[in-house]
Amino acid sequence: MLTKDIIDALQNAEARALATTGPHGINVVPFSVIDVSETEIHLFNFFMSKTVENLKENKTVALIAWSGLAGIQIKGEADYVESGEMFDSYTKEMKERFPERTLHGIITIKPSYLYDVSAGSEAGRLLKSPADFLASDV
Repeated sequence: MLTKDIIDALQNAEARALATTGPHGINVVPFSVIDVSETEIHLFNFFMSKTVENLKENKTVALIAWSGLAGIQIKGEADYVESGEMFDSYTKEMKERFPERTLHGIITIKPSYLYDVSAGSEAGRLLKSPADFLASDV
C-alpha cells in the first residue's frame, strides 16, 4: 500500500520519469500528469509511443519522482488501457484539463518495490517490497 506521504510525494514532485525496456532497449520519458491511489499509479499517454511499444513486450517498469535532493523510485508491473469505463472517465477529465492534448491510453502501474533515492546515507534503501503490497490486498 502506498502511504499518504508517498502519494503526496509522487503527485507533487518537481520532476518524474518512467523507464521501460523493449525490442530496442531502454527508454526513459519524462511525464507530468499522474494520478495515484494506495494501490495503483496512473500515467497518461499523450506522447509515449516508444513506451507503449515497450509495454507490449515487457510490463516491468521503473518510475522515479523527485523534488530537490529528495526522491523515490518505484518498480512494478504496468498494464496499458485504451478503452473501457476508466479510459472514458479519464478521457473526459483530460479534455477539460488539457484541451490541446489527445489521451491515447492509460498506463496503470501496480507497485512491487519502493526505494528511497534521496541524496545521503539512505540512498537506495528499500522502503517496501512485494510482501508489503500483497499484505494491503488482503
